[in-house]
Amino acid sequence: MGKYEDRCYETLKKGRCIVKVSDKTYICPYCPPKKKQYYRYEDLLQHASGVGDSSSAKRRPIVKASHRALAKYLKKNHVPLVSSSKLSAQEDTPSGHDDDEKIVWPWTGIVVNIPIRKSENGQSVGKSGSKLKDELIRRGFNPITVHPLRNYHGHSGTAVVEFQKDWQGLHHALSFENAYKADHHGKKDWSANTEVKYGLYAWVARADDYKSSSIIGEHLCQTRDLKTIPKLMEEEARKQDRLVSYLTNITGTKNKIDLYTAVQKCPCFNVSLPMDISTIDGSNITESEMGMYVDRSYEKLKNGKYIVKVSGETYSCPFCPQKKKPNYRYMDLVQHASAVANSSSARRTPIVKANHLALSKYLEKDLAPLVSSLKPVTQEDPLSGCDHDENGKHIVKASDETYTCPYCPEKKIYRYLDLVQHASGVGNSSSARRTPIMKANHLALAKYLEKGLVPLVSSLKPAAQEDPLSGCDHDEKIVWPWTGIVVNIPTRKSEDGRTVGESGSRLRDELIRRGFNPIRVRPLWNNCGHSGIAVVEFRKDWSGLHNALSFENAYEADHRGKKDWGANNDVKYGLYAWIARADDHKSSSIIGEHLRKTSDIKTISKLMEEEARKQDRLVSYLTNILETKNKHLKEMEAMCTVTSESLKVLMEEKDNLLQAYNKEINKTQQSARLHYQKVFSDHEKVKSQLESHRKDLELREVELEKREALIERERKKLAEELEENVVQNSALRLAALEQKRADENLMKLAEDQRQKEELHNRIIQLEKQLAQKQALELEIEQLRGSMNVIRELGDEDDDIVLTIIEASFKELREKERELEDLEALNQTLIVSERKSNNELQEARKELINGLKEISSCANIGVKRMGELDNKPFLEAMKRRYNEELAEERAVELCSLWEEYLKDPNWHPFKRIKLEGEEYQEVIDDEDEKLKDLKDEMGNEVYKSVTSVINEINEYNPSGRYATSELWNYGEGRRASLQEGVEFLLNLWNAHQRQTRNDLRRY
Repeated sequence: MGKYEDRCYETLKKGRCIVKVSDKTYICPYCPPKKKQYYRYEDLLQHASGVGDSSSAKRRPIVKASHRALAKYLKKNHVPLVSSSKLSAQEDTPSGHDDDEKIVWPWTGIVVNIPIRKSENGQSVGKSGSKLKDELIRRGFNPITVHPLRNYHGHSGTAVVEFQKDWQGLHHALSFENAYKADHHGKKDWSANTEVKYGLYAWVARADDYKSSSIIGEHLCQTRDLKTIPKLMEEEARKQDRLVSYLTNITGTKNKIDLYTAVQKCPCFNVSLPMDISTIDGSNITESEMGMYVDRSYEKLKNGKYIVKVSGETYSCPFCPQKKKPNYRYMDLVQHASAVANSSSARRTPIVKANHLALSKYLEKDLAPLVSSLKPVTQEDPLSGCDHDENGKHIVKASDETYTCPYCPEKKIYRYLDLVQHASGVGNSSSARRTPIMKANHLALAKYLEKGLVPLVSSLKPAAQEDPLSGCDHDEKIVWPWTGIVVNIPTRKSEDGRTVGESGSRLRDELIRRGFNPIRVRPLWNNCGHSGIAVVEFRKDWSGLHNALSFENAYEADHRGKKDWGANNDVKYGLYAWIARADDHKSSSIIGEHLRKTSDIKTISKLMEEEARKQDRLVSYLTNILETKNKHLKEMEAMCTVTSESLKVLMEEKDNLLQAYNKEINKTQQSARLHYQKVFSDHEKVKSQLESHRKDLELREVELEKREALIERERKKLAEELEENVVQNSALRLAALEQKRADENLMKLAEDQRQKEELHNRIIQLEKQLAQKQALELEIEQLRGSMNVIRELGDEDDDIVLTIIEASFKELREKERELEDLEALNQTLIVSERKSNNELQEARKELINGLKEISSCANIGVKRMGELDNKPFLEAMKRRYNEELAEERAVELCSLWEEYLKDPNWHPFKRIKLEGEEYQEVIDDEDEKLKDLKDEMGNEVYKSVTSVINEINEYNPSGRYATSELWNYGEGRRASLQEGVEFLLNLWNAHQRQTRNDLRRY
């Protein structure tokens, strides 16, 4: 295995395996492709070390060796250059962002309009979250996970994107939003209109998304919260303060563990860990040394080297970190000093306890007389404003070290500090799911814990810390996280035949009452139901190991341990329990199966080494943070000095400008006074002129009134004359109206005649013949009328009259014969024209049908007028999607526009005036559908659609569907019937020549 490990290490050094994907993203080259995920450097190093040092039987030796080589490569050849790189200022919240805006936290993005399709079972399916995540990583947004949201139909077409919980995560989230907004695929574009949209739309989740009633709002309310940027910055500052204050304790703990590891290797190692460590931090100092520290701090307080009293009723603790110094009242500060001095916590060093003991002494001896002279203030009730009861109706303290929250439905077990943090977090929460009563109850609980239970916690007698590792074999393989096994749990048969037994919560409560403090108890179930076995989970720290060992020792003391359980085959009663070890982990029972799924096997010494490594990394990380903060502080000080100097210069410039401004104001006021005097004098002059003008107007008014009287008399005369002329002109008006209507009808007829003149030449000829016929009929009627007149005027015996009548009758008969001939000729021409038109139309249809079957690239052919071409749509979609999705989208869009073209209510044309009084219909460029098509799909698709619209308007405006037409492709126009026939004859002659040539060859 060593050779294989060296071989893998050399392969990694030569770069044959890809480890680093981007500046901050790594992958494991030895994990299966289906399980490959993206890591940061620290996470990948921890993963490689964990797999390489694993004792699980599921890990093959080759897999462990390759991961050990990867860990070695990361430590030696791929350490990030954090210390040598130039330290840059922490990226602040992006510029232009509203600090008071509420954003969903952890930072979350929303992606909508994900393509979905129907599966065979009727459910909607779409793109998976891993594919979306890989796509976003390639674009540089670095999300952690992408969760598609599902409803009862399946995939909803929506997904939420989760980013890192730091400022860099916010930067990635805003870059993600700005990128989609720049492509017009942001939130405003999504909600702009109700038209069909294509492609993904995305934005960062904010308050309106959180409060919406959609599937997005439901998911965000269940998994996220609303926060503002300033509030998050305050929380981060508090965390960093706690981290910096904890740094000193971490450094001391590291030294303790190093010493413990060195001493453990000695053969004479038989002393417990706390006794070895006590020699380092002074926790084993004598009472005289402790008193010396107390006296020294007390003298410094008396001499005024430490400031305790801030104002009349406000005090501060001089021995607490400066960033954590709150303002106390006198009794609160006395309580704080006593609590820290009497604390049994290992985090409190003896020097800290001595300093607070001196502070308590100083407060009681030196400041007590000053405070006693003040008017006593009634103690504020810590439980006011909530439903707590002095009689203890709500149980908070479960045991000496465990507490519960009386206002949560899940009765979890907390330590004191965890319960304080829980109550403060719920009380100060801004989530809409927290009711005001719930927040008030938790605030009251936090107040009660800080003021009502602190004296009880601090007054407890500090017990000696037990060593959790005493009496334990450090090389023994134990299941980690620490797990206990409980067997022989009583079970019984239920009505449905399944086995049921005691629940895990009852077993957990029983073990908590016995002082073992488990986290949870999980009963193991098989096919028949409750197996009568349960696993007990403890904390993952050393106190959890101590509780687990106490749990095992208690059952062994009652002869109910592992050895007693496997001693004989007699019937046993009661519970048996022990700690899970390597043999339990490797067993083939239900216990072994559960342990192999949920835990691993490690030794205590190995865990201590891992903890030491983690603390080393933490210390180095925190030192880098401190260096960065110090550098920022120096830069800010330098900027402050530069700013103060520039401010002085600006103040001097401001004074100079103010003086100059005052001078200019004085000059302006003087010039304004002079101007006012001049305006006043001019006003007086104009006033006198207006007065004289007013008198002239009054004289004119008198003259106008006289003229108005004369005009009134003349108007009455004219009105009488008009009334007389109305009767006379009524007939003329009616005649003029009739003439106007006749003129309008003639104009319309002339207009129609001009439009149809070229297309109906034969009809014009027939109309001429009809005019001749009408002329003949008029002549005949005139002759008949003249004959009737002659008959009435002349006598019967008059010969002259008879001869005239005979001549007129003869001429009348000739005219009638000519009229009958013309009518017959006219009917014949009309019938022949109809027949020829029908024959020509049928011949044209047959020619079109024949040319449809002939596929050629000649100039004459058949063209579908009003039919959309799919190629421009396909080319436009290929620029946005892959080939398969582009074809599907192109077909959908083409079908949509075919429906638009068939709609008779849509008429995208406008009339423009040509030279003279003629009008022409053209495409309306301002039509909304055509404008949107041009903006989204481009100019080629727009040209294709507009050409089809023109063809439909020209060849089939009433039906609005595609028709076949004989077309001359060479000249781009409609082909005549003669051209089609000539084309067919040419094809037939060419075919005949080809046939003759083929016959000659044979």
